[in-house]
Amino acid sequence: MNKHRKSYLSLCTLAALSSFTLPLQALAMQQDRSEDDEEAMEKITVVGSNIRGAQAAGRLPVTILDSDDIINTGAVTGDELLRSIPQVGDISFNNERSIGGVNDARGDVASINLRGIGTGNTLTLLNGRRLVLHPGTQTENFVPVTTVNSNTLPVTGLRRLEVLRDGASALYGTDAVAGVVNYVLKKEVTQTQLNLSAGNAEGTSMQQYLASGSTGVFFNDNKSHLSLSFAYYTRDEIGANERSYSASEDRRFNDRIPEAFVGDTQLDNRSLSSPWAIYDGENIGRFHIRPESMGDCFQTLSDGVCAAEGSIPRDMRYDSAQDQSMTSAIDRVNLFAYYTHSLAPNLELFGEALYYEALSKRRREQNANLTAQRFTISEDAAYNPFGETVTLRNIRPMDVGPRRIEVEDSSYRLLGGIKGYSKQWEWESALLYSRADTLDTGYNRIRVSALQQAINSTNIEEAYNPFIGGNPDNVNNGTSVYNSAAVIAGLTEDITRDSTSELAQWDFKLSNPALANWYAGDIGLAAGVEYRYEAYADDRHYLLDGSTPFYDQVTGELMTNSDVLGSSFTPDSEGSRNVFSAYTELLVPLHQTIDMQLALRYERFSDVGSVTKPKVALSWLPVDWLQLRASYSGGFRAPNLPQVVEESVSRTNSRTDPVIDDRYSITEIRGGNSKLTPEDDEIYNVGFAVTPFENFLITVDRWTIEQENVVGILNSQTHLLYDSLLRSQGSSNPAVIRNDDLEVVYVNNQYDNLEVREISGTDISINYEVNSEALGLFNFSINAAHLRKFMQTPDPISAIVLEAQENGNPAVPIDIPVVGAGDLRQMDGNPKWRSFARLDWDLGNWGAGIRVNYVDDFYETSVTTSDGEMMPIDSWITTDIYLDYYFSQESLDGLSLRIGARNLADKKPPIADESFGYFSDVHSNRGRYTYATLSWAF
Repeated sequence: MNKHRKSYLSLCTLAALSSFTLPLQALAMQQDRSEDDEEAMEKITVVGSNIRGAQAAGRLPVTILDSDDIINTGAVTGDELLRSIPQVGDISFNNERSIGGVNDARGDVASINLRGIGTGNTLTLLNGRRLVLHPGTQTENFVPVTTVNSNTLPVTGLRRLEVLRDGASALYGTDAVAGVVNYVLKKEVTQTQLNLSAGNAEGTSMQQYLASGSTGVFFNDNKSHLSLSFAYYTRDEIGANERSYSASEDRRFNDRIPEAFVGDTQLDNRSLSSPWAIYDGENIGRFHIRPESMGDCFQTLSDGVCAAEGSIPRDMRYDSAQDQSMTSAIDRVNLFAYYTHSLAPNLELFGEALYYEALSKRRREQNANLTAQRFTISEDAAYNPFGETVTLRNIRPMDVGPRRIEVEDSSYRLLGGIKGYSKQWEWESALLYSRADTLDTGYNRIRVSALQQAINSTNIEEAYNPFIGGNPDNVNNGTSVYNSAAVIAGLTEDITRDSTSELAQWDFKLSNPALANWYAGDIGLAAGVEYRYEAYADDRHYLLDGSTPFYDQVTGELMTNSDVLGSSFTPDSEGSRNVFSAYTELLVPLHQTIDMQLALRYERFSDVGSVTKPKVALSWLPVDWLQLRASYSGGFRAPNLPQVVEESVSRTNSRTDPVIDDRYSITEIRGGNSKLTPEDDEIYNVGFAVTPFENFLITVDRWTIEQENVVGILNSQTHLLYDSLLRSQGSSNPAVIRNDDLEVVYVNNQYDNLEVREISGTDISINYEVNSEALGLFNFSINAAHLRKFMQTPDPISAIVLEAQENGNPAVPIDIPVVGAGDLRQMDGNPKWRSFARLDWDLGNWGAGIRVNYVDDFYETSVTTSDGEMMPIDSWITTDIYLDYYFSQESLDGLSLRIGARNLADKKPPIADESFGYFSDVHSNRGRYTYATLSWAF
């Protein structure tokens, strides 16, 4: 191999490993390796090509974190590790995402969202093969999305994490639209290592502990090798009342709220659904319960409470923050085994086994009734003092006590395969089965029918009194009077959601890095076939799934198909699909300085048809210190199974109704759509890598993703705006169903294919390494992701509403935004910039590092001024540090100690009108987190 060619390969490898890299000095030494050593080096497989031993990754933007890089992030969980990579967007599946109803993917789960274009657009692999999806779903753009759970894998058990920041549908699967995240676990472990870590989030009760280790052994005359690794992780909860920004749902006067929004009632998220219940009397009209000391009573009740006309005033609304966990308590176990056995010099058996189990615990306030659960209290009910029939509008029975939520997550993965080598050919085949299960249990839930029966009982010993109110000394929280324990015991049940997902896969693949030789060098080939089976099942409790509907026991009217207070009806669902794939890939040198990668993949889905997608990548080295690269690929993402198979699902959210000028809880009936068509994508990437002098590397990559037929749903708020506009013109929106008082009964909605979405950005990385015998080894790097464009073409209805708002039509007030359409850059967690800069140092027994993390500002669309200006969310800068010491004494050989701190300055996350007062999918609530880690290798 000539010198020019070796320089080219070295630069390609440097470019591929940009952002987090293997030491630049070590990579530069490749130019001085013998050809045998270089061939061994090239056998390392990096995500970006199926041709083993080829330098395909150099043509593509790849970020790699090796085990040292991972440790230096200070991350303990998969969630924290992914957040350390700027190209990974918002983490919508997270422990603090929301207060979390039974329809959320609660528990120990974190999503993967490369480029921020949406969960489900990133293909996630373990050792080069797919991971099973987490069985829980989350709504994103108001449709259910699924993800691989990044907490399934132990952070300390990773050999490296590879992130291909380019479309890879033709290489790995048509759903690799934004790219690929490949977790590589430690396989051929030859020594034993133990790690103990403990940390504390300052100002909270959260303690966090991690014990992990790995070992390996050869046997059968060194023909067999078994590697084992484990991790046990535990942490305490963080209560919402432990942070100033989450301690109250009323943030109108928080000292960090922008001046233009101070006092804005949009920032008051306290609830009308309070222990100070609201009723409609047959003759009395609307009234509520209040402390007698507040006056304006028309009837005294008991224990210092009375009835007053109208709804409860704002200063009596319920503040749930005192009764909630913000961060769940978690116990987690990760186990991994890797086995190899040599059958012959060129033939090997291999196998993987992975097991994950976690228990998540959190507490929540007691539920209030939904709009569809407003039932009748008869005139002769034991505790009805009004002498007439009344309708219960809103109540939160606090005397029943809070709820406890426990989520048991588990998954396992079994893989067996065989691979062989013959001259330049390498082949491999494997069979994989993986399953994930989630059992979500909500303890102390109230059954609506039991509550109405107890309220309407004429026997005072068996009756429930709904007129007791709350706590007169703290009207926003708690209660001071209780119904009897015997009566309360008859109201509650434990509500479960049991979800399962499965993945079974068989594959066969072969490759040859030197299939043929022509004028410019060796032509490489890879080809393969895959068959996989995916299944999903969601089994709801019988009180939720529609089999036990709730009827008003006085009127006989069907109210809702859910008999659980505060939870919408959700039917059971299940589905499966089979996918067959075939692919081929060529690496063709066009010149000593120009290489081309060609790939083509065919996939046939059992439910949505078939597709063929290409990829073309070019790399040119005009001089030995500069590489230019470009790629084009096609993508194809089938709707996930819940989007197709879910039946009509009721969801209730607070919406602003411009027709009656009020904001209240509105039910939306969403449905899966078997007629959904797959998303079609085109991905472009162009960039360069330059090494102006030794051990200094700069890479810049500009990318664009164009998506058609993105699965989404028209926001129910937009439906209400459209209905208001049509009513001003003499008609109405048929999707919005109203009663005689023009209140919305429900909104009919269905998942659908939306218009074109275009997203583009630029990745920039700088790496520099200096090695001084006297001062030590310094490694400096910057990694930045710039979002240049995020444009969702409005659907026809959104376009009509937007035009009317621009024209100043009063029927569609401009301060009620049209969500999910138009320019989405800098909106709700899509900042222009995410970046970090780090400096690591090693000298002798000592090591240290500092890292500065930056998230740019953006806007919150749910809070606007009367002129339509959105509330800004400030930029956020945090600093992490660590200090290492490696013991060299003979008795302590292999022992090392690290102390560190994340968010050293204890920066609060920017204030926002979100659950717990900040954007949990972008920012963190940990504050200053200090930790110590003790490691021993022997």
